[in-house]
Amino acid sequence: MPYKLTIIIHLIRRIFTLILLSVISLNLTFGQLKKSARIYHEEAEQALSKKNHARALELLNECLRIDPYFAAGYYTRGMVKEQLMNSDGALTDYNIYLEMRPDHNEVLFSRAILRFNKGQYELVKSDLQKLILLPAGETTTIFFQHDLYSSSANKIFTTQGSNKAYLFNYVGLTETMLKNFNAAIIAFDSAITLNPKDADQLVNRGLAKLSNEDFNGAKIDFQLALTLNQDHSLALYNLGVLAKTHGSLEDSEKLLNEAIERNPDLPYPHAQLAYLKYSRGDFKNAILEYDKAILIDSTDADYYLNRGLVKEKLKAYTSSLSDFTKAISIKPDFEKAWFSRGNVLTKLNRLEEAVEDYSLAIIYNPHYAAAYYNRALDRNKLGRTSEACEDLLKATEYGQAVDTKIKLKICKQ
Repeated sequence: MPYKLTIIIHLIRRIFTLILLSVISLNLTFGQLKKSARIYHEEAEQALSKKNHARALELLNECLRIDPYFAAGYYTRGMVKEQLMNSDGALTDYNIYLEMRPDHNEVLFSRAILRFNKGQYELVKSDLQKLILLPAGETTTIFFQHDLYSSSANKIFTTQGSNKAYLFNYVGLTETMLKNFNAAIIAFDSAITLNPKDADQLVNRGLAKLSNEDFNGAKIDFQLALTLNQDHSLALYNLGVLAKTHGSLEDSEKLLNEAIERNPDLPYPHAQLAYLKYSRGDFKNAILEYDKAILIDSTDADYYLNRGLVKEKLKAYTSSLSDFTKAISIKPDFEKAWFSRGNVLTKLNRLEEAVEDYSLAIIYNPHYAAAYYNRALDRNKLGRTSEACEDLLKATEYGQAVDTKIKLKICKQ
Protein backbone atom coordinates (compact mmCIF):
# COMPACT_ATOMS: atom_id res chain seq x y z
CA MET A 1 0.00 0.00 0.00
CA PRO A 2 1.38 3.41 -0.95
CA TYR A 3 2.73 5.46 1.95
CA LYS A 4 0.42 8.47 1.33
CA LEU A 5 -2.66 6.23 1.22
CA THR A 6 -1.63 4.66 4.53
CA ILE A 7 -1.36 8.11 6.12
CA ILE A 8 -4.79 9.14 4.78
CA ILE A 9 -6.43 5.96 6.10
CA HIS A 10 -4.75 6.51 9.49
CA LEU A 11 -6.00 10.08 9.62
CA ILE A 12 -9.53 9.00 8.68
CA ARG A 13 -9.45 6.40 11.49
CA ARG A 14 -8.28 9.00 14.01
CA ILE A 15 -10.95 11.47 12.94
CA PHE A 16 -13.62 8.75 13.16
CA THR A 17 -12.37 7.77 16.62
CA LEU A 18 -12.46 11.37 17.80
CA ILE A 19 -15.99 11.82 16.45
CA LEU A 20 -17.08 8.58 18.13
CA LEU A 21 -15.52 9.64 21.43
CA SER A 22 -17.18 13.05 21.14
CA VAL A 23 -20.59 11.45 20.54
CA ILE A 24 -20.10 9.07 23.49
CA SER A 25 -18.92 11.97 25.66
CA LEU A 26 -21.90 14.08 24.61
CA ASN A 27 -24.32 11.25 25.37
CA LEU A 28 -22.70 10.68 28.73
CA THR A 29 -22.91 14.39 29.48
CA PHE A 30 -26.65 14.53 28.73
CA GLY A 31 -27.19 11.36 30.74
CA GLN A 32 -25.30 12.83 33.67
CA LEU A 33 -27.31 16.06 33.47
CA LYS A 34 -30.59 14.19 33.65
CA LYS A 35 -29.28 11.96 36.41
CA SER A 36 -27.95 14.96 38.31
CA ALA A 37 -31.37 16.67 38.21
CA ARG A 38 -32.95 13.55 39.67
CA ILE A 39 -30.26 13.30 42.32
CA TYR A 40 -30.78 16.91 43.35
CA HIS A 41 -34.52 16.25 43.56
CA GLU A 42 -33.99 13.16 45.69
CA GLU A 43 -31.65 15.08 47.99
CA ALA A 44 -34.25 17.84 48.26
CA GLU A 45 -36.88 15.30 49.28
CA GLN A 46 -34.49 13.98 51.94
CA ALA A 47 -33.99 17.55 53.22
CA LEU A 48 -37.76 17.96 53.29
CA SER A 49 -38.17 14.81 55.35
CA LYS A 50 -35.91 16.50 57.92
CA LYS A 51 -37.95 19.73 57.65
CA ASN A 52 -34.92 21.57 56.31
CA HIS A 53 -36.89 23.70 53.85
CA ALA A 54 -34.14 26.21 53.14
CA ARG A 55 -31.76 23.44 52.07
CA ALA A 56 -34.48 21.76 50.03
CA LEU A 57 -35.07 25.01 48.17
CA GLU A 58 -31.36 25.33 47.31
CA LEU A 59 -31.29 21.78 45.96
CA LEU A 60 -34.47 22.27 43.92
CA ASN A 61 -33.15 25.49 42.43
CA GLU A 62 -30.07 23.58 41.26
CA CYS A 63 -32.21 20.70 40.01
CA LEU A 64 -34.25 23.04 37.80
CA ARG A 65 -31.20 25.02 36.69
CA ILE A 66 -29.73 21.80 35.32
CA ASP A 67 -32.99 20.58 33.79
CA PRO A 68 -35.71 23.26 33.40
CA TYR A 69 -38.11 20.59 32.10
CA PHE A 70 -37.91 18.42 35.22
CA ALA A 71 -41.64 18.68 36.07
CA ALA A 72 -41.55 17.12 39.54
CA GLY A 73 -39.05 19.77 40.60
CA TYR A 74 -41.62 22.54 40.15
CA TYR A 75 -44.23 20.63 42.16
CA THR A 76 -41.86 19.98 45.04
CA ARG A 77 -40.42 23.49 44.96
CA GLY A 78 -43.95 24.91 45.03
CA MET A 79 -44.65 22.95 48.22
CA VAL A 80 -41.37 24.13 49.74
CA LYS A 81 -42.15 27.75 48.92
CA GLU A 82 -45.56 27.36 50.55
CA GLN A 83 -43.83 26.20 53.73
CA LEU A 84 -41.51 29.21 53.50
CA MET A 85 -44.57 31.51 53.19
CA ASN A 86 -43.69 32.51 49.63
CA SER A 87 -47.17 32.13 48.17
CA ASP A 88 -46.39 34.07 44.97
CA GLY A 89 -43.39 31.85 44.27
CA ALA A 90 -45.41 28.73 45.01
CA LEU A 91 -48.15 29.85 42.61
CA THR A 92 -45.59 30.43 39.87
CA ASP A 93 -44.14 26.93 40.29
CA TYR A 94 -47.59 25.32 40.37
CA ASN A 95 -48.54 27.21 37.20
CA ILE A 96 -45.43 25.93 35.41
CA TYR A 97 -46.05 22.37 36.61
CA LEU A 98 -49.69 22.46 35.46
CA GLU A 99 -48.58 23.60 32.01
CA MET A 100 -46.75 20.26 31.85
CA ARG A 101 -49.25 18.14 33.81
CA PRO A 102 -52.62 19.94 33.52
CA ASP A 103 -54.71 17.23 35.20
CA HIS A 104 -52.76 16.75 38.42
CA ASN A 105 -55.31 16.72 41.26
CA GLU A 106 -53.06 17.69 44.13
CA VAL A 107 -51.38 20.60 42.39
CA LEU A 108 -54.67 21.92 41.05
CA PHE A 109 -56.12 21.83 44.56
CA SER A 110 -52.99 23.36 46.11
CA ARG A 111 -53.19 26.19 43.58
CA ALA A 112 -56.90 26.65 44.29
CA ILE A 113 -56.24 27.03 48.03
CA LEU A 114 -53.43 29.52 47.44
CA ARG A 115 -55.68 31.50 45.13
CA PHE A 116 -58.47 31.36 47.72
CA ASN A 117 -56.18 32.76 50.40
CA LYS A 118 -55.15 35.56 48.02
CA GLY A 119 -58.76 36.43 47.22
CA GLN A 120 -58.56 35.32 43.56
CA TYR A 121 -62.01 33.76 43.75
CA GLU A 122 -62.89 33.55 40.05
CA LEU A 123 -59.64 31.66 39.42
CA VAL A 124 -60.42 29.41 42.40
CA LYS A 125 -63.77 28.53 40.83
CA SER A 126 -62.02 27.58 37.58
CA ASP A 127 -59.65 25.19 39.39
CA LEU A 128 -62.41 23.65 41.51
CA GLN A 129 -64.74 23.10 38.57
CA LYS A 130 -61.97 21.24 36.75
CA LEU A 131 -61.21 19.16 39.84
CA ILE A 132 -64.86 18.15 40.21
CA LEU A 133 -64.79 16.69 36.69
CA LEU A 134 -61.42 14.92 37.09
CA PRO A 135 -61.19 11.38 38.49
CA ALA A 136 -59.64 11.31 41.95
CA GLY A 137 -56.01 10.25 42.07
CA GLU A 138 -53.88 8.66 44.75
CA THR A 139 -52.11 11.06 47.08
CA THR A 140 -50.12 11.24 50.27
CA THR A 141 -50.48 15.02 50.58
CA ILE A 142 -52.39 16.30 53.60
CA PHE A 143 -54.60 19.40 53.34
CA PHE A 144 -56.34 21.48 55.98
CA GLN A 145 -59.96 22.51 55.46
CA HIS A 146 -61.02 26.06 56.27
CA ASP A 147 -64.27 27.27 57.79
CA LEU A 148 -66.07 30.33 56.51
CA TYR A 149 -64.93 33.47 58.36
CA SER A 150 -62.54 31.44 60.48
CA SER A 151 -58.89 32.41 60.57
CA SER A 152 -57.63 28.90 61.15
CA ALA A 153 -57.74 25.54 59.43
CA ASN A 154 -59.54 22.90 61.44
CA LYS A 155 -59.74 19.64 59.54
CA ILE A 156 -57.20 17.33 57.93
CA PHE A 157 -58.03 15.54 54.67
CA THR A 158 -56.52 14.33 51.39
CA THR A 159 -57.75 14.52 47.81
CA GLN A 160 -57.74 10.72 47.57
CA GLY A 161 -61.03 8.88 47.09
CA SER A 162 -64.18 9.44 45.10
CA ASN A 163 -66.07 11.59 47.64
CA LYS A 164 -65.71 15.17 46.45
CA ALA A 165 -67.66 16.83 49.24
CA TYR A 166 -64.60 18.90 50.16
CA LEU A 167 -64.53 20.38 46.63
CA PHE A 168 -68.18 21.43 46.75
CA ASN A 169 -67.53 22.87 50.22
CA TYR A 170 -64.77 25.06 48.79
CA VAL A 171 -67.00 26.05 45.87
CA GLY A 172 -69.53 27.16 48.47
CA LEU A 173 -66.90 29.14 50.38
CA THR A 174 -65.75 30.78 47.16
CA GLU A 175 -69.26 31.71 46.03
CA THR A 176 -69.94 33.16 49.48
CA MET A 177 -66.85 35.35 49.23
CA LEU A 178 -68.13 36.51 45.84
CA LYS A 179 -71.51 37.26 47.50
CA ASN A 180 -73.21 34.72 45.21
CA PHE A 181 -75.15 33.35 48.15
CA ASN A 182 -77.70 31.27 46.24
CA ALA A 183 -74.91 29.56 44.28
CA ALA A 184 -73.02 29.03 47.56
CA ILE A 185 -76.03 27.35 49.18
CA ILE A 186 -76.43 25.02 46.18
CA ALA A 187 -72.75 24.03 46.42
CA PHE A 188 -73.03 23.40 50.17
CA ASP A 189 -76.16 21.31 49.49
CA SER A 190 -74.06 19.06 47.25
CA ALA A 191 -71.29 18.82 49.85
CA ILE A 192 -73.77 17.90 52.59
CA THR A 193 -75.49 15.32 50.36
CA LEU A 194 -72.12 13.64 49.74
CA ASN A 195 -71.02 13.90 53.38
CA PRO A 196 -74.05 14.43 55.66
CA LYS A 197 -72.05 13.92 58.86
CA ASP A 198 -69.83 16.98 58.46
CA ALA A 199 -70.90 19.67 60.94
CA ASP A 200 -68.55 22.27 59.43
CA GLN A 201 -70.33 22.17 56.07
CA LEU A 202 -73.66 22.77 57.82
CA VAL A 203 -72.19 25.80 59.59
CA ASN A 204 -70.82 27.11 56.30
CA ARG A 205 -74.22 26.73 54.64
CA GLY A 206 -75.83 28.40 57.63
CA LEU A 207 -73.51 31.38 57.22
CA ALA A 208 -74.35 31.62 53.51
CA LYS A 209 -78.06 31.59 54.43
CA LEU A 210 -77.43 34.19 57.11
CA SER A 211 -75.77 36.44 54.51
CA ASN A 212 -78.76 35.78 52.23
CA GLU A 213 -81.08 36.93 55.07
CA ASP A 214 -82.60 33.47 55.49
CA PHE A 215 -82.36 33.73 59.27
CA ASN A 216 -84.57 30.74 60.06
CA GLY A 217 -82.69 28.52 57.59
CA ALA A 218 -79.38 29.62 59.11
CA LYS A 219 -80.62 28.84 62.60
CA ILE A 220 -81.71 25.34 61.53
CA ASP A 221 -78.29 24.63 59.98
CA PHE A 222 -76.43 25.78 63.10
CA GLN A 223 -78.70 23.61 65.28
CA LEU A 224 -78.18 20.61 62.95
CA ALA A 225 -74.44 21.11 63.25
CA LEU A 226 -74.78 20.91 67.04
CA THR A 227 -76.65 17.60 66.74
CA LEU A 228 -73.56 16.22 64.97
CA ASN A 229 -71.08 17.93 67.28
CA GLN A 230 -72.48 19.37 70.48
CA ASP A 231 -69.17 21.13 71.15
CA HIS A 232 -69.10 22.96 67.82
CA SER A 233 -68.06 26.41 69.01
CA LEU A 234 -68.70 28.15 65.67
CA ALA A 235 -72.28 26.85 65.58
CA LEU A 236 -72.83 28.11 69.12
CA TYR A 237 -71.22 31.44 68.31
CA ASN A 238 -73.39 32.01 65.25
CA LEU A 239 -76.55 31.03 67.12
CA GLY A 240 -75.49 33.63 69.68
CA VAL A 241 -75.12 36.24 66.95
CA LEU A 242 -78.56 35.33 65.58
CA ALA A 243 -80.13 35.51 69.06
CA LYS A 244 -78.82 39.06 69.43
CA THR A 245 -80.97 40.28 66.51
CA HIS A 246 -83.67 37.59 66.28
CA GLY A 247 -84.04 36.48 69.88
CA SER A 248 -83.11 37.78 73.30
CA LEU A 249 -79.89 39.33 74.54
CA GLU A 250 -79.93 36.87 77.45
CA ASP A 251 -79.99 33.89 75.06
CA SER A 252 -77.28 35.50 72.96
CA GLU A 253 -74.99 35.99 75.96
CA LYS A 254 -75.58 32.42 77.14
CA LEU A 255 -74.73 30.94 73.73
CA LEU A 256 -71.63 33.12 73.35
CA ASN A 257 -70.37 32.03 76.77
CA GLU A 258 -70.96 28.41 75.76
CA ALA A 259 -68.95 28.97 72.58
CA ILE A 260 -66.08 30.36 74.67
CA GLU A 261 -66.31 27.41 77.03
CA ARG A 262 -66.13 24.95 74.10
CA ASN A 263 -63.22 26.77 72.45
CA PRO A 264 -61.37 29.37 74.55
CA ASP A 265 -59.14 30.19 71.56
CA LEU A 266 -61.91 31.88 69.56
CA PRO A 267 -61.66 35.68 69.72
CA TYR A 268 -64.98 36.67 68.14
CA PRO A 269 -67.34 35.39 70.89
CA HIS A 270 -65.50 37.76 73.23
CA ALA A 271 -65.96 40.59 70.71
CA GLN A 272 -69.68 39.85 70.46
CA LEU A 273 -70.00 39.74 74.24
CA ALA A 274 -68.19 43.07 74.37
CA TYR A 275 -70.78 44.53 71.98
CA LEU A 276 -73.65 43.20 74.11
CA LYS A 277 -72.15 44.76 77.23
CA TYR A 278 -71.51 48.01 75.35
CA SER A 279 -75.15 48.13 74.17
CA ARG A 280 -76.24 47.81 77.83
CA GLY A 281 -73.94 50.63 78.88
CA ASP A 282 -71.58 48.27 80.70
CA PHE A 283 -68.49 49.94 79.24
CA LYS A 284 -65.87 48.64 81.66
CA ASN A 285 -66.79 44.99 81.12
CA ALA A 286 -67.05 45.61 77.37
CA ILE A 287 -63.41 46.73 77.44
CA LEU A 288 -62.46 43.58 79.37
CA GLU A 289 -64.06 41.41 76.67
CA TYR A 290 -62.26 43.31 73.92
CA ASP A 291 -59.03 42.84 75.91
CA LYS A 292 -59.60 39.07 75.78
CA ALA A 293 -60.36 39.12 72.04
CA ILE A 294 -57.18 41.12 71.36
CA LEU A 295 -55.12 38.80 73.56
CA ILE A 296 -56.20 35.91 71.32
CA ASP A 297 -55.96 37.79 68.02
CA SER A 298 -53.93 40.99 68.02
CA THR A 299 -54.19 41.38 64.21
CA ASP A 300 -57.87 42.35 63.95
CA ALA A 301 -58.20 46.11 63.41
CA ASP A 302 -61.91 46.06 64.30
CA TYR A 303 -61.19 44.95 67.87
CA TYR A 304 -58.95 47.96 68.45
CA LEU A 305 -61.43 50.31 66.78
CA ASN A 306 -64.33 49.07 68.90
CA ARG A 307 -62.34 49.08 72.12
CA GLY A 308 -61.27 52.63 71.31
CA LEU A 309 -64.92 53.66 70.84
CA VAL A 310 -65.82 52.23 74.26
CA LYS A 311 -62.88 54.04 75.87
CA GLU A 312 -64.04 57.24 74.19
CA LYS A 313 -67.40 56.79 75.93
CA LEU A 314 -65.50 56.68 79.22
CA LYS A 315 -63.59 59.84 78.16
CA ALA A 316 -60.31 57.93 78.28
CA TYR A 317 -59.18 59.88 75.22
CA THR A 318 -55.46 59.16 75.32
CA SER A 319 -56.03 55.41 75.57
CA SER A 320 -58.76 55.62 72.92
CA LEU A 321 -56.38 57.48 70.60
CA SER A 322 -53.82 54.70 71.06
CA ASP A 323 -56.37 52.05 70.02
CA PHE A 324 -57.39 53.96 66.88
CA THR A 325 -53.72 54.42 65.98
CA LYS A 326 -53.14 50.68 66.38
CA ALA A 327 -56.15 49.91 64.17
CA ILE A 328 -54.70 52.20 61.48
CA SER A 329 -51.27 50.54 61.72
CA ILE A 330 -52.92 47.17 61.04
CA LYS A 331 -55.20 48.44 58.29
CA PRO A 332 -53.93 51.74 56.81
CA ASP A 333 -57.03 52.26 54.60
CA PHE A 334 -59.44 51.84 57.54
CA GLU A 335 -61.51 54.99 57.07
CA LYS A 336 -63.58 54.43 60.23
CA ALA A 337 -60.41 54.38 62.33
CA TRP A 338 -59.16 57.62 60.72
CA PHE A 339 -62.56 59.22 61.33
CA SER A 340 -62.72 58.01 64.94
CA ARG A 341 -59.21 59.22 65.66
CA GLY A 342 -60.15 62.58 64.16
CA ASN A 343 -63.08 62.77 66.60
CA VAL A 344 -60.83 62.14 69.60
CA LEU A 345 -58.23 64.64 68.37
CA THR A 346 -61.03 67.20 68.12
CA LYS A 347 -62.00 66.51 71.73
CA LEU A 348 -58.36 66.98 72.70
CA ASN A 349 -58.43 70.31 70.79
CA ARG A 350 -55.77 69.10 68.34
CA LEU A 351 -57.75 70.49 65.44
CA GLU A 352 -55.09 70.56 62.72
CA GLU A 353 -54.33 66.88 63.32
CA ALA A 354 -58.05 66.10 63.39
CA VAL A 355 -58.52 67.78 59.99
CA GLU A 356 -55.70 65.65 58.60
CA ASP A 357 -57.35 62.47 59.88
CA TYR A 358 -60.76 63.42 58.46
CA SER A 359 -59.02 64.14 55.15
CA LEU A 360 -57.52 60.65 55.12
CA ALA A 361 -60.90 59.12 55.97
CA ILE A 362 -62.30 60.96 52.93
CA ILE A 363 -59.44 59.78 50.70
CA TYR A 364 -60.32 56.18 51.54
CA ASN A 365 -64.06 56.85 51.33
CA PRO A 366 -64.81 59.87 49.10
CA HIS A 367 -68.52 59.78 50.05
CA TYR A 368 -67.93 59.81 53.81
CA ALA A 369 -70.56 62.42 54.74
CA ALA A 370 -69.82 62.48 58.48
CA ALA A 371 -66.11 63.06 57.81
CA TYR A 372 -66.90 66.07 55.58
CA TYR A 373 -69.24 67.43 58.27
CA ASN A 374 -66.77 67.06 61.14
CA ARG A 375 -63.94 68.47 59.06
CA ALA A 376 -66.18 71.46 58.23
CA LEU A 377 -66.72 72.17 61.93
CA ASP A 378 -62.98 71.96 62.71
CA ARG A 379 -61.99 74.07 59.71
CA ASN A 380 -64.51 76.68 60.79
CA LYS A 381 -62.96 76.75 64.28
CA LEU A 382 -59.56 77.25 62.63
CA GLY A 383 -60.92 80.22 60.67
CA ARG A 384 -60.90 78.42 57.32
CA THR A 385 -64.52 79.25 56.57
CA SER A 386 -64.37 78.92 52.79
CA GLU A 387 -63.07 75.33 53.02
CA ALA A 388 -65.52 74.64 55.86
CA CYS A 389 -68.44 75.73 53.68
CA GLU A 390 -67.28 73.48 50.83
CA ASP A 391 -67.11 70.54 53.25
CA LEU A 392 -70.57 71.31 54.60
CA LEU A 393 -72.04 71.32 51.10
CA LYS A 394 -70.33 67.99 50.35
CA ALA A 395 -71.68 66.53 53.59
CA THR A 396 -75.20 67.61 52.60
CA GLU A 397 -74.74 66.18 49.09
CA TYR A 398 -73.79 62.78 50.54
CA GLY A 399 -76.73 62.62 52.91
CA GLN A 400 -75.58 64.25 56.15
CA ALA A 401 -78.30 66.17 57.98
CA VAL A 402 -77.05 69.72 58.58
CA ASP A 403 -78.74 72.15 60.93
CA THR A 404 -79.84 75.30 59.09
CA LYS A 405 -78.30 77.55 61.73
CA ILE A 406 -74.89 75.90 61.31
CA LYS A 407 -75.13 76.19 57.54
CA LEU A 408 -76.03 79.88 57.79
CA LYS A 409 -73.22 80.52 60.25
CA ILE A 410 -70.50 78.81 58.19
CA CYS A 411 -71.62 79.54 54.64
CA LYS A 412 -73.18 82.95 55.41
CA GLN A 413 -76.25 82.03 53.39
